[in-house]
Amino acid sequence: MNENEYLVYHKIDMPTELFEAFNRKEAKLYKKNSIIYRQGEKAENFYFLKKGNVEVFVMSQEGAEKGLNNYRAGEVFGEASFFDGYPRISTAKTITECEIITITRKDIEHFFKEDPSLALKLIELLSKKVLRLSREIDHISFMSAEKRIAEYLLSRSQGTDGTITCTQEDIGNTVGVSRITVSRTLGKFLKDKWIRTGYKKIEIINIKGLMEFLDD
Repeated sequence: MNENEYLVYHKIDMPTELFEAFNRKEAKLYKKNSIIYRQGEKAENFYFLKKGNVEVFVMSQEGAEKGLNNYRAGEVFGEASFFDGYPRISTAKTITECEIITITRKDIEHFFKEDPSLALKLIELLSKKVLRLSREIDHISFMSAEKRIAEYLLSRSQGTDGTITCTQEDIGNTVGVSRITVSRTLGKFLKDKWIRTGYKKIEIINIKGLMEFLDD
């Protein structure tokens, strides 16, 4: 799997009609590490990511974070709670500087009234997201701990300069392994010259090496 194949596998193309409709609205600029919405809030809207990279995660009562997904330009996020009416089960924050378009219920009603076919396009998009999630769960469940860590690094690096801000605890909590396993695995990746490490950050310097490792 090369870099382009990795992006295709992980990204769902938005129907052109929805893309054009959402882009009629003005985007808001968010700085890096900005909170977009918080776990437990009422969902008054959802979002279209025009530019940048957003992470969605859940937080335990003890304050531990577990990553759920990483979104890139051209994707929607935060729509589940918007449509089901329950409080948000996760928090979303920017990993890079982002341009984000907020979609409200009034916007959706206007879009559908103007062009009823957009309703089917949105259902199609959401169905593909559910299918992707199901496939990713199946895929990850059979991965070794080392490959889950590699997958985490690759997904977090998309849309960035290759530098990821995180701790070993963050990685362990997200992929479900111990800090010792994370430390050992990062040491291996460092020895193979796939990454460089610093204080609370990891830089991917050989994305091809990590991808080939996932393919083994």
